[in-house]
Amino acid sequence: MKSDLEIAKNIREIENLKVEILGKLYNLLKSFVDAGEEDAILDSIVDILIYTYLLGDKIGYRFEEIDEAFTKKLKSLIVDKNFDVEYNFSELLKYVKSRKRE
Repeated sequence: MKSDLEIAKNIREIENLKVEILGKLYNLLKSFVDAGEEDAILDSIVDILIYTYLLGDKIGYRFEEIDEAFTKKLKSLIVDKNFDVEYNFSELLKYVKSRKRE
């Protein structure tokens, strides 16, 4: 059984990851406003992906589970096609599947 100290540490780490994600999202949105911040935009997108995976891991999901859920969600979005804007879910799914073969 986990001690109270371990549980408190896990809660603190989860909260820190959530704060990191929000901070990275803020940076991303700010980069859109600031002219000439192309590198900052990409950096923020990558940071959000990294911290999201780490949060999922911290709360008990394996990286493989996250990938599988991601793929399943993409397939569902491709079938749904209930969007006002055209998103390239199919191309993203193709890319994700090609990465798994590497």
